[in-house]
Amino acid sequence: MSSAAPTLLVPGRAGRARRQFWRRATPYLFILPAVVALAAFIAYPVGYSFWLSFHDYQLNLPILGKPWVGLENYRNLPSDEALIGSIKWTVTFAAITVPVGFVLGLAMALVVNSPYLGIARGVLRGALLLPMMLAGIVAGFMWRMLFDPEYGPINHLIGLLGFGRVSWFGDLQAAKAAVIIAELWLSTPFVMLVLMAGLQGIPDDYLEAAKIDGASPVQSFFQIVLPLLRPAIAVVIVIRTMDALRAFDVIYALTNGGPGTETATVMFYNYRYFTYFQMGRASALSFTVLVAIALITLVYLWLMKPAQEQDR
Repeated sequence: MSSAAPTLLVPGRAGRARRQFWRRATPYLFILPAVVALAAFIAYPVGYSFWLSFHDYQLNLPILGKPWVGLENYRNLPSDEALIGSIKWTVTFAAITVPVGFVLGLAMALVVNSPYLGIARGVLRGALLLPMMLAGIVAGFMWRMLFDPEYGPINHLIGLLGFGRVSWFGDLQAAKAAVIIAELWLSTPFVMLVLMAGLQGIPDDYLEAAKIDGASPVQSFFQIVLPLLRPAIAVVIVIRTMDALRAFDVIYALTNGGPGTETATVMFYNYRYFTYFQMGRASALSFTVLVAIALITLVYLWLMKPAQEQDR
């Protein structure tokens, strides 16, 4: 009898182990098709593009093949003066649109989150979120019509105010202002949406307790609301910075990089590489931008980490 007992227990243990294994593996089996699809449609093209960045590949001259040039495509990037100019403008563009968009989005979130608006709050929220429904290329063409020097309503309003018409696409500063305005109009609703979600996650008890203790609305905002919004602020800043550094569609539709190449961002300039069939150099620039954005994101996360650890 002593020898029979272990024999009867082994199948039971094996069955439980199999059931436990399949219970743990089932979620991964459900996501396996998505992983395979991502590998097929994203991982392979990205890997192939990275491989191309080490080759001199002219798409319009396939007879030349794809000779290996090593790091030459990367080394040639700093010698392109037009590219350096586009990098400076891209950094300026991000440095303006990200903080200004954050301030505007925070103000909009505070307004639409106010209980004093009543039923109008839902209507206002929906109206402010409308720009998010448009693709960047559509928004760019729409703003191009609005900024049209001859027939655009913006110049018409400026004329009614007694000022002269503005050459939005011929004047350098006006073209840059037009691009910034269009980008802010398109991206600020996203900032508002994320911060509004963060505001709705703050317990009312905190604000009521601060009010009972005699804290003013300004003190409650800076000492309670903003600290509790840190995770949402981190998400907004990181995503908006990545979007600003990769800006392309609005600029393509609005100014096409003009006047000249003065409003051409890095990604717009990279698009020019592709149109000139310089696939190796375009791939090298793409991965350089990718690494730069990844490093900036890591810096943001590192700066936010101490604050998050203190909250814990």
